[in-house]
Amino acid sequence: MVAHINGELVVWEGERLAFERLQQRLARRRGAGALAAARAWPAHLVVFDVVRLKGADLTSWPYARRRAALGSVVK
Repeated sequence: MVAHINGELVVWEGERLAFERLQQRLARRRGAGALAAARAWPAHLVVFDVVRLKGADLTSWPYARRRAALGSVVK
């Protein structure tokens, strides 16, 4: 199934999202530094919307309906 989704990478630090940790991970793109950063600050993809599904443009749909459709993509 082909879908275009909206989401965001996040890094948790304790009870909060830590954007600065994500930036630190992105600054270390290769080698041991990248591996150490990935282990220290694992990133998670949070998907919150689907805008295209099976070739159909869903942007005119209400957000609640798109969120429901997202359930068929992300299980």
